[in-house]
Amino acid sequence: MKEPSILILAGEASGDYHAAAMVKDLKQICPGIRVSGIGGDKLAQAGMELFHHYREINTIGLNLGIGKIRSIAAAYRKMKFELRKGGHQLFIPVDFPDLNLRLCHLAGDSDVRVCYYISPQVWAWRKGRIRKIARRVDRMMTIFPFEEEMYRASGLKVDFVGHTMERDIPLFQDKNLLRRELGIDLSRPAIALVPGSRPAEIHRMLPVMCEAAGIYSREYPDTQFLLPLAGPHLADMVREVLAHYDIQVTLHATEAARLMAACDSGLVTSGTATLQAALAGMPHVVAYKLDRFSWILARKILKPLVMDEDIHVAIANVLAIKSEKHGGGPIIELINSGFRVVCKECGRPLFVPELLQDQASPENLAEWLLRFRSEEGLRAAMIRGFEQLRSMLKPPQDGLTPAAVVMDCLKG
Repeated sequence: MKEPSILILAGEASGDYHAAAMVKDLKQICPGIRVSGIGGDKLAQAGMELFHHYREINTIGLNLGIGKIRSIAAAYRKMKFELRKGGHQLFIPVDFPDLNLRLCHLAGDSDVRVCYYISPQVWAWRKGRIRKIARRVDRMMTIFPFEEEMYRASGLKVDFVGHTMERDIPLFQDKNLLRRELGIDLSRPAIALVPGSRPAEIHRMLPVMCEAAGIYSREYPDTQFLLPLAGPHLADMVREVLAHYDIQVTLHATEAARLMAACDSGLVTSGTATLQAALAGMPHVVAYKLDRFSWILARKILKPLVMDEDIHVAIANVLAIKSEKHGGGPIIELINSGFRVVCKECGRPLFVPELLQDQASPENLAEWLLRFRSEEGLRAAMIRGFEQLRSMLKPPQDGLTPAAVVMDCLKG
């Protein structure tokens, strides 16, 4: 019997990470399975044949995508060709809906089954897409529990498979032991600066974080600042930015979650790192800036028209708000402990502080770092809330793993 072939499109780092874990498990279950498509280094290491790297099609901000139009078109044509030529039993789109939903339609026309992994964030905006997804997808795998009920109501077969990071980021019980392993000074407080993995994010966010660190250091000069490099290719760029500031920041090649678990608090750019920080149990501020045009468009036009009014950039806050609406969770934990984290945009209580655009100033970031240092009750309540978030992301005990769902789909 011919070994099965699956096609994957993971258009960004987080999708590459989740899909790679799935492919590793698939290779153990079915060593001869062929996996090809678009992804990143982790998928390649897991054994996938890369047609294109996701960096060729990934963009951020509305003014940065023009130069990549040719690469995006070439990647789309390649995936379209692969779907139409036959030979693949299953297409697994991973998030990245603007391109993947088009390919789902082509897969259906080519009699290729579609098992979507990591739901597009329809709970955040454009909820009307649920009906389109249900028409084009045979099965959905979600990594957040609240998504399962939403898709099931649409008639789509859906499995909540848990979050890969909950499995991969353990609870680090002994912070001093972890610091010894990472070569971090045990005698000095440690703060993580996590400016993101994209060059635009680093150039936009790292200077603000450095200025905030400078303000904080005037009060607590004994502090050490640590920065986890998202990849060795970013080292020169990061050092170039740091050279403009009179603070010492130590770069670490270790995984971000391990470094954050060893720190007392941190400043984190919106994205995957916010969930890593939560699972690492590190009190932190989420900060983010866009170019001015993208921000105005998102804040003044897109959010009022198509986005959920209660959506926030930190996934910890999304999960906490869902729990709050059921009468529990991290936000209630904070409030019951005597603390309120208020959203500067809408005024509602949050779990993790979010400082966006003009609010993401060095002074505001430093203020939260000072609070984390001086208010032990706040730190303790946040750490308890992080433990609650972790429990939400665990897969159900009787549920299927992503690899098991894929194998089930291959059976037809």
